[in-house]
Amino acid sequence: MKICPNCGAQLDDSNTFCTSCGAALETDVVSDPQPVERAEEPAEDDIAKNKLFGIIVYVASVLGIIVALLGAPDSPFVRFHVRQALKLTICEAIVAVASVLLCWTVIVPVAGAIAGIILLVVTVICFINACKGRMEEPPIVKNIGFLK
Repeated sequence: MKICPNCGAQLDDSNTFCTSCGAALETDVVSDPQPVERAEEPAEDDIAKNKLFGIIVYVASVLGIIVALLGAPDSPFVRFHVRQALKLTICEAIVAVASVLLCWTVIVPVAGAIAGIILLVVTVICFINACKGRMEEPPIVKNIGFLK
């Protein structure tokens, strides 16, 4: 049994939100202190040898992802950046489809354009990280649970 820290209600262990007050219940983050992407740190020679493949995934989108996976399939550095680029590409596709399907409204295309600009900025941040040889999860999309 869980107890809500906000209102004190008793809840099932499977609940992630309090059924009485709606407060979010903390999950057990201590069991996995580092993200899965950081579990496999690349060697310096791996980064130096495959930096171009890590960069190309952000420049050439889907084609760059394919080229990187064919060019360096065993590189932890490349696999990390491919996962991040896939997250960004999927988010961009979702924003584009929602904007096109709801183009008859005014708010959704404007919100889609703003979201597109934000995703472009995140892509530039990822590109810079890849150029510097870093494996840092980008803001916004790092909380997306798929492709871990």
